[in-house]
Amino acid sequence: MYKTFQPGLVNFAYFYLKNEQDAIDLVQELFLNLWEKKASQPIPDNPKAYLMMAVKNRCNNKLTRNKSEHHPIDSLEEVFISQDDTSSKIQTQQTKDSIDSIINKLPEKCKKIFILSRFEHLSYKDIASRLNISVKTVENQIGNAIKLLRSSLR
Repeated sequence: MYKTFQPGLVNFAYFYLKNEQDAIDLVQELFLNLWEKKASQPIPDNPKAYLMMAVKNRCNNKLTRNKSEHHPIDSLEEVFISQDDTSSKIQTQQTKDSIDSIINKLPEKCKKIFILSRFEHLSYKDIASRLNISVKTVENQIGNAIKLLRSSLR
C-alpha cells in the first residue's frame, strides 16, 4: 500500500529505522504535520531536499528517544534473576556487587547521571533539566559510564 505513497521517503526512513511500519508512520506523520502547518509555513525552494532532511531529522529524533528509553542494566538484572541454582545466585550477587562497586568508583557527576538514568529511569532530557546541563553532556556521561562498566566486567 505504501508504495503509492512517497516510496522514496519511506525507503529513506526505513534505511535509518530498519522497521517498515515505523518508516511508514514517520512519513505519514511528517505529511500530516506539513498539512496542518501549510498556512503558516512557506513552501521551501527545494521541496525534495526539505522532505529528505525532515525525514532524516525525525528518524534521528526517534532513534535518540528509543536509545534513551533502553536500559541495558535492567535487562542484565532480568537475565540474572531468571537463573535458579544456588551457584548462579551467588555469582549473580557477586556480579551485582561488582557493578555497584564500579558505579561507586565513577566520578561524582557521572555517577549521579548514570543512577538517574538507569535506576530512576529518567530520560536524558529530564536529567539534563534537573542537573541544569545539556542533553549531550548526559549522553556523553552515560556513554563513559557504560564503557567503564563493560571494560571492568570483562
